[in-house]
Amino acid sequence: MHHTKFQFALITFFSLFLFACNNEDANKETGEKDITFNVPDGFLLEELYNPSAYEQGSWVALAQGPKQTLFACDQYGKIYEFRIPKEGKTLKKSDIKPLDLDVGSAHGLLWAFNSLYVAVNKRWDEDIPDSQENGSGIYRLTDSDNDGKLDTVKMLLKLEGEGEHGPHSFALGPNGEEIYFIAGNHTLIPETVLKNSRLPTNWGEDNLFEPYLDARGHANDIKAPGGWVCKFNPDGTNWELISAGYRNAFDIAFNEDGELFAYDADMEWDIGMPWYRPTRICHVTSGSEYGWRTGSGKWPEYYPDALPAVHNLEQGSPTAVLSGATLNFPNKYANGLLIMDWSFGTVYFIDLKPNGSSYTAEREEFLSGTPLPLTDMVAGTDGNLYFATGGRRIDSHLYRLSYNGNPETKTEETLSTAENSLRQLRRTIEKYHTEQSSEGVALAWENLNHNDRFIRYASRVALENQPLEQWLPLFYNEKDSRKIIEASIGLAHQGNPNIKSKVLDKLGTIKFETLTSEQQLNLLRSYELQFIRQGAPDERQRLAIANKLKQHFPHRDSKMNRELGQLLLYLKSDGITEGLVELLKKYTEEKNNDPSAYLAEETTLRSEQYGPLIREIIAKMPPSEAIFYGVILSHADSGWTKETRETYFQWFYDVLNAKGGLSFKPGMENIRLAAMENVPEEDREYFQELSGVYSPTTAIAEIPQPVGPGGQYGGKEIGDMLWGDALSDVEVDFAGGERAYQAGMCILCHRMRGEGGAAGPDLTQAHTKFNNYEMIFAVYSPNDEISDQYANTLFHMEDGKKISGRIKKETDDSITLMPNPFNEGYTVELLKDKVLKRELSPLSPMPSGLLNRLNPKEIKNLFAYIQAGGDANHEVYQQDKEQ
Repeated sequence: MHHTKFQFALITFFSLFLFACNNEDANKETGEKDITFNVPDGFLLEELYNPSAYEQGSWVALAQGPKQTLFACDQYGKIYEFRIPKEGKTLKKSDIKPLDLDVGSAHGLLWAFNSLYVAVNKRWDEDIPDSQENGSGIYRLTDSDNDGKLDTVKMLLKLEGEGEHGPHSFALGPNGEEIYFIAGNHTLIPETVLKNSRLPTNWGEDNLFEPYLDARGHANDIKAPGGWVCKFNPDGTNWELISAGYRNAFDIAFNEDGELFAYDADMEWDIGMPWYRPTRICHVTSGSEYGWRTGSGKWPEYYPDALPAVHNLEQGSPTAVLSGATLNFPNKYANGLLIMDWSFGTVYFIDLKPNGSSYTAEREEFLSGTPLPLTDMVAGTDGNLYFATGGRRIDSHLYRLSYNGNPETKTEETLSTAENSLRQLRRTIEKYHTEQSSEGVALAWENLNHNDRFIRYASRVALENQPLEQWLPLFYNEKDSRKIIEASIGLAHQGNPNIKSKVLDKLGTIKFETLTSEQQLNLLRSYELQFIRQGAPDERQRLAIANKLKQHFPHRDSKMNRELGQLLLYLKSDGITEGLVELLKKYTEEKNNDPSAYLAEETTLRSEQYGPLIREIIAKMPPSEAIFYGVILSHADSGWTKETRETYFQWFYDVLNAKGGLSFKPGMENIRLAAMENVPEEDREYFQELSGVYSPTTAIAEIPQPVGPGGQYGGKEIGDMLWGDALSDVEVDFAGGERAYQAGMCILCHRMRGEGGAAGPDLTQAHTKFNNYEMIFAVYSPNDEISDQYANTLFHMEDGKKISGRIKKETDDSITLMPNPFNEGYTVELLKDKVLKRELSPLSPMPSGLLNRLNPKEIKNLFAYIQAGGDANHEVYQQDKEQ
C-alpha cells in the first residue's frame, strides 16, 4: 500500500493539532514561563517535583498509596511510585521509581483493597492479541508475593474508547466496599455493564426534529447515552451502570454526605449556539440521565426526562474533583468539593448547600495560576492537598498545598429533619431501580407528583424498571395531572404503539392553563416524547393537540415559546411558520444574551489558547435565542410567504456578523443550506442571491465537469477522506488535481500560477501561509475567516433589505455594486440616501458546498494540488516508497 507525502503531512499536522498546546517550552532548562500563583490566605504552596525535566512525561493521574506513598502516571507513559517528602523538602529523580509492569497511559488511579486500580486510556492494536497488550480498560495491580512491590496485572474490564473522551477516573464508594468509575462519551458501555443498568437502556436521541451534527465533525457518530458512571466490586464483579448523559466528565467524588458528584465538560466549539451548555457540577444519583446528545441535540435542563446541574460554571476543561472531607483544611471545605479547570488554571471550591433531596451550590475561586494546566489532585494521608499539572505532553509539575493558618475545631453540620427525610426517601425509592416488587410500584407511584424534582425523577425510573402491567392500570385510573405527565414520559420510553392513542387521550384531559410553568413544560415534553418514540398522532388527535396548544403561543416565557413552537411546527398548525418568523425577529432585536454566562476577563487572561476566543465572543455575542428559531424554521416545509422567507434568509447576515465557537459559522451555513432545500426549485436562485450566495451556473460552461458522483460532505467526512483509511491507497496525480481544481470552480475566483480569476486570493503560495487543516476548512466553511481585502460590502437599506457585493463605482449619489462574484457584468445601483449603514459582509463571496460536486478521490487530488501550489514537480507527487 502506498501513501503520498501529502497524506503523511496531513496526518502529522492533524496529530499536532489535536495534542499540541500553546506551551512555548518543555521545561525550565528551555525557558519555561514563570507561573504566577494566587494562593488562598493561610495556605502554603510547595513545588515538589518537575517530571518533565527528567523525561518522566506529563502527569495526569495521582493516587494516594499506602502510608506516605504516592502514585503518578504520565498521560502517554509509565506509572511512577514515590514517597511524599517532608515539609520543606523536594523530590529528586532517584526518588521516583517507575513500576516494572507493562501498564500505563492512565487517566485514573486509585489505591484501594491493597491494590492499585488503573484506568488505561490507550488504543488497542488490532494486530496484537489482547493477552499481549494492555489497552483501554480497568486493571488491578497487586503484590502477589507481599514483598512491597506491585508485580501482577489483571484486566477487570476491557473498554473500547480512547483519547481525551475515553476512560477516566475512579472513586471509592462511601461504604468502602465498592469502586465507582467514569468514562467520557467516546467510550462504549460494555455489555457486562449494560446488563445491570439502573437507568433503562432504551435510550434515544429524543429530539423532535433531527438535530444538526457538529459542522467540524466532532462526535458525529457518538449517540446516546454519552459519558457514563458505573460501579463494581473490588474483584471486578457485579458491574452496574449508575448514570449517563454526560459529555466528558473527567472525575467524580463523594461528599461527606456520601453523595456522588461529577464535573462535566462543555463543547467550546458550540459557544453562541442555543444548545451550548457550560461546564457543570452534576449530582450523580441512581439512574440519573444528564441529557448530553451530539450536535444540536443536547437537551435543555428543564426537560423532565433528565436532571438539572447542581451548579453551572462557565467555560473550561474540567479535570479533577475532590471531596474536602479528608483534607486538613478549615471547616468550610468539609462537605464541599474542590474542582480543577485545566484551560484556565483554576481550582474552585464548590460549597454544596442541601436543597431538598439534592443540592444547590455556591462557587468561589480557591487557587489559580498563569499558566497552570491542572490535571489531578488527591488528599494525602497527612491531610494536605497534592496536585499535578501537565497533560498533552506539556511541562508537568507536582505541588503540595497545606493549611498553616489558625487551627479550627471540626464541627459537624447536621441536615434539617426535612432535608434528611427527603434524601432518605429518594434513596429508598432508588432501591427499586434494581429490585422489582409491588411495594416499589406503590412507593414510586405515590411520589410521582412530589415537589422535589429528584424524587419525581427517581420514582419514574423506578416504575420503568418494574413490569409494565403493574403500573399501566394505575396510569389509566389516575386523576392527578402531575402523575399523569410523569408516568406518560415513562410510557413513551416503552415505545408501545398499542397504547399511544390512549396515552394521548389521557394527556388531553389535562387543562393546560391550570398547570404551573414547570408542569406545562413537562406536559409539552411528554407530547414530544410520545411523537418521537411512538410516531405521529392520528388526524383527530393532531388537530385536538394543535388547537389546544395554539392558544398559548406565543408565550411570555422563552422556554415555553421554544417547546410550543417546535411542537406546533411538528403538528403543522396553521400560521405557525409566520409566528416563528416573528419570534426570530423579536429575539434578534432584543439580543437577549447573558454575558454573565461567560468567564470574567481576568480569568480568560490565564489562557493564551482559549482566552482570546471568549473575549471576542463577549464583544460580539450571537443572538442565541433567535438562533433556536432559525434552526427550527430550517425544518419548516410549508406556511411560507415570500415576505417571511425574505426575512428569514436575510437574517443570516445578522447572525453571521456575530462571533461564536469554531463550529458556529459553518454550523449556521449548514442550517441555511438545509433551509434552502425547502424552498421551491423555481424560487431557490432568488433566495440564494437574497442571502448573498450566487450560483456560478453562468460561468461554468467552459470548465470541466466533475467526475463525481459528489455528496453532502461535512467536516468529518472531508477529514476522513484525507486522513482516514478509506483513501490510503489512492495515489494523487497532478492532472487529476488540476482537473479537480477547475471542476470544483476554484479557478473562477482564484489564480494559480497566473491563471484564473481575481475575485479571491492567489493560491499559488497558499500552502506556505496556511496549514492543511486551515486550508480544508477555508474551502469547507468559507465564512469562518474572510480577508478584508476580498470581503464584500454589506449595505443595510431603508426598506429593511440587505445586499452585499463588491463596489464597482461610487459617486456622490449612488453606488454601483457587483453582487455576483461569478458574473462581474451583473450590477445593481444603490441610491445613497436609501442606505442606512454599510459594513464588511460576514458572508464570504465564495459559496459553501463547492466540494459537494466532487467525489472523494477528486477532493484528495484537489488538496494535493493546492498544497503543491500547482507545481507538477512538487514533492506531493513523489511517492514515498518506504511507506
